[in-house]
Amino acid sequence: MSLYWLRLDASALNCKYTNKMPNNNKIPDFNKIAVKVKRDAARIAAIESVKFFKDSFRKGGFSDTAFVEWKATTNPLAGNKIMHNHGVLMGSIHKVSESDSEVVVESNTDYSEIHNNGGYIVVTPQMKKYFWRKYYEFTGGIKRTKKGKVSQSKANRKVNTKAEFCRRMALMKVGTKIKIPKRQFMGHSSIMMKGFEKLWRGQIELRFKQHLNDK
Repeated sequence: MSLYWLRLDASALNCKYTNKMPNNNKIPDFNKIAVKVKRDAARIAAIESVKFFKDSFRKGGFSDTAFVEWKATTNPLAGNKIMHNHGVLMGSIHKVSESDSEVVVESNTDYSEIHNNGGYIVVTPQMKKYFWRKYYEFTGGIKRTKKGKVSQSKANRKVNTKAEFCRRMALMKVGTKIKIPKRQFMGHSSIMMKGFEKLWRGQIELRFKQHLNDK
């Protein structure tokens, strides 16, 4: 499981105005505007954080100060997109809580942390059984010619590649460590925070104008 805490810095909600107002205007209730914007900031930050992290799967990488593309995989079972085979990991990203001071976003699969941070997994008996089962499943799907020989069709070659991968995995000794490369999809992002600041300043400007029009 991976968790991300977003601290909402009140200073990011500050905005200076240089426009001169006519003397007949009433002084805007800045406190009222600030309270409303701060209340909405957490809700907006939670929604945008989840969208930003899910975009990592669409883009195939993560952006902190710059975009870092994920390392390509040699796993033939991975599907057309890295870490997007069934969409479970991407779909697991959700908001846990929000308050005036912080937002908590979580990815709650068993493998979220190892993919987000990188590290090692250990081969277990259960893992070996899984890959033997997949191996026989794939080999059972290999098409043969009328003479009983294995067809050299494109579909067969694809199945053979998957079956061979599963066989190699199943033959690994229990206790063997397998390195999982870091493919970060959530965490602190300077680019995301700059986007929030721009969004919040825009909201302050909008609320300020609406407040003046209501006078």
